[in-house]
Amino acid sequence: MRGKVSLVFVLLLVALLLGASQVQAAVVFPFEVFTDNGDWGVLGPYFGDQRLDISVEVYNGFEIASFKFVNNSDASLEMAITDVYFDDGTLLEISSVENGPGVKFSQIATPGELPGANLLDPDFVTSNAFSADSHPGMKWAVQPGQWMIIHFDLLPWGTLDDVIDEMNSGDLRIGIHVQGFPDEASNSMVTVPEPATMILLGLGGLALLRKRC
Repeated sequence: MRGKVSLVFVLLLVALLLGASQVQAAVVFPFEVFTDNGDWGVLGPYFGDQRLDISVEVYNGFEIASFKFVNNSDASLEMAITDVYFDDGTLLEISSVENGPGVKFSQIATPGELPGANLLDPDFVTSNAFSADSHPGMKWAVQPGQWMIIHFDLLPWGTLDDVIDEMNSGDLRIGIHVQGFPDEASNSMVTVPEPATMILLGLGGLALLRKRC
């Protein structure tokens, strides 16, 4: 027991010494369906007792804004993110796409615009080819339990706080195209400005703590 307490103390001390640069706050934005293809547009986020749960975690590294797309939907649904689009904001350019296990995305998406974009008010217009998609289609898409990250360089005057503020106000919107619905339809989703904040610790020692406690 004493060894466990000592390890916790050491890790906390290391975290303080490393400073805020090693602690990143991620803001999580959920997506909601706005198209009405098949039954899902009527039923909402549930198909029976199965839930569609897709979100984007927004955080920053060194002078970049990172967007981690996470599919936490029930595995039995088999719905996957196949295309991602960005509308406006203080984003300069996509610096890289980071694929999780079993995922393969690259810039630029086809089609070039979010399907159903004109159903939103105002219309969703993809900025400067800020988009990415899976190749080919569903095989390398973001399936339940998977993730993918798009890293952006920011404009010289832009900060992560600006990005978060723009997403809350709707000045920056992110749209995704999701395929594989139970009724074989596909639908488009857009970010909802109702974020929740979580803390990501950049400490590998935390994994060791979990193993020993």
